[in-house]
Amino acid sequence: IWENPPELRQINELLKGFSNKAILTWRTTSHGGHGSHPTNLWIERLSFLARYVDIEYDIATKGLKCRGKRIVSWHDPHGTPEEKYLMDIASNSLSLGDIAKVVTFAKDEIDGYRVLKLYKKINHENRLVAFSMGNKASFTRRMAPLLGSPLTYAYLDEPVAEGQLSLNEALALKEIVC
Repeated sequence: IWENPPELRQINELLKGFSNKAILTWRTTSHGGHGSHPTNLWIERLSFLARYVDIEYDIATKGLKCRGKRIVSWHDPHGTPEEKYLMDIASNSLSLGDIAKVVTFAKDEIDGYRVLKLYKKINHENRLVAFSMGNKASFTRRMAPLLGSPLTYAYLDEPVAEGQLSLNEALALKEIVC
């Protein structure tokens, strides 16, 4: 995890041998990450290094160009908005990218269920990743692949988000789902 955008050559070195499977993400502090706002040029160049680039919703709405596939992400690290707002964000994100990602912080289980409803409420053609952060809604990370999410996020050594799955748990889940 970097707080400042690293040199592209550093990222290229890290990705040797699996760039066609990698998702590169840059998350600003306003969306629950650690970084500052990168330049559009940096993100465009980054898109040449990996199959997917995960960009924030507000950056995607500005017409950013990417060579690879775009995951348009919207995060609310403070809570879960009402269903109509979530549906609008998910639909707009789907129109802006190849995959839409909607993640909220769930204060309780009901917040998590509200996010999972997106899989039933909008036509996503298995291009939606929707789950909630937080221990009270970690079940949403497990249910998302069962509801049509094309991918899940896991950690190797230490979780980077509350409720995140370990790589071993994600692989066990994959055996059940696939």
